[in-house]
Amino acid sequence: MYANAETFPALPAALARIPAPGPARRSKIGPCALQARELDRFNGLLAELGRPDPLAGDQIVTAARDLYDPRLGDIQSPCISVRLAHAAPLDQFVLDEGWAPAGQALAAARAVLAYLRRPDDLIPDWVPQVGRLDDAIVVDVAWSRIGDELAGYRDFCRLRLLESRLRGEPPGRFRFGRGEWIEARRAESGLREHQRRVLSSSYLPAPASRFRVH
Repeated sequence: MYANAETFPALPAALARIPAPGPARRSKIGPCALQARELDRFNGLLAELGRPDPLAGDQIVTAARDLYDPRLGDIQSPCISVRLAHAAPLDQFVLDEGWAPAGQALAAARAVLAYLRRPDDLIPDWVPQVGRLDDAIVVDVAWSRIGDELAGYRDFCRLRLLESRLRGEPPGRFRFGRGEWIEARRAESGLREHQRRVLSSSYLPAPASRFRVH
């Protein structure tokens, strides 16, 4: 219902290529070398999230080099920052009892969160510009499982806050779950349709052909 509506800036094309056979030619991103054990663990997570083929170290290093621009200092590429921004509500998403995420999305969200919080992930976060490339790859692979639910959750929070303002009560003091969210969406859709009809119609019983002033 929602996930395909999100359009992210493309990740580097190197991540989509079939890696060349033979030993890796590149292993370092900035001052940091990719560790074989961490790469295996990283690929294990990607497989768990639905990626059919593992990534080679060459692919990740090449992608990082393609993104790095010495003129930009510490500024992340949009293909990284946009994915991380869309994943920002994950911690609330997995804990919100009102929303209660669906099973597959909940498992994927927890796996993504666990990786994003790891201090010893594949690429150290402090590496300028590309330190969170691995995090962005994880979010990207998981998006087919969490995108719909996260977009729905953002809308759920919006309508719950609106209901809170109408009631004059803080969220959590009244019942608002998925059922109430669906009803609120229907009511909002009905109101918009009514407004559309009113704007395109007239309260006059029939169009007046002319006005005459006496």
